[in-house]
Amino acid sequence: MYIRNDIERVIKENHIDRSNCFECSKITYKSIIRKIERTFVLHSGNIHWSNIRGVFNKELVCITKNISEDRMWVTKLPDIIPENNQFVYVLFEDSKNFKPKYWVYEMRIPELVCMIGEVNGLKDFYIVSKKIDWLISECHEDVVSFVGKSLNLSCFEK
Repeated sequence: MYIRNDIERVIKENHIDRSNCFECSKITYKSIIRKIERTFVLHSGNIHWSNIRGVFNKELVCITKNISEDRMWVTKLPDIIPENNQFVYVLFEDSKNFKPKYWVYEMRIPELVCMIGEVNGLKDFYIVSKKIDWLISECHEDVVSFVGKSLNLSCFEK
């Protein structure tokens, strides 16, 4: 369970304004994660396994990209995300007793791009609109899934 410590390190070292990047109340963790899973995961299953096996809700558009040649694809997020000046939920996956453990944050896109570029050992993470109408996930197999209609993926066509 080291990701949270590394996130805190990045916040401090980069003088990130805590009003633009903060951990959600642990009281709300389960309800946020459950709402995300009910919306995006097939049969309301576990977000971890849907990310790995690509079993997102079939009623939603899902496009996957291999990012093994573009590890900093996140710099394209301002172009991809509609209303990119809004806060998003970010779930950073860690492990506890060999099971997924999520740290849930709210942050803006510039802080998120910085975070992803600087957190050591980041494997899987999920970016979700606060309206819960789109989801972006990167898994440790260098695959990013874009789920939802409102995402603009034209930046990958260049």
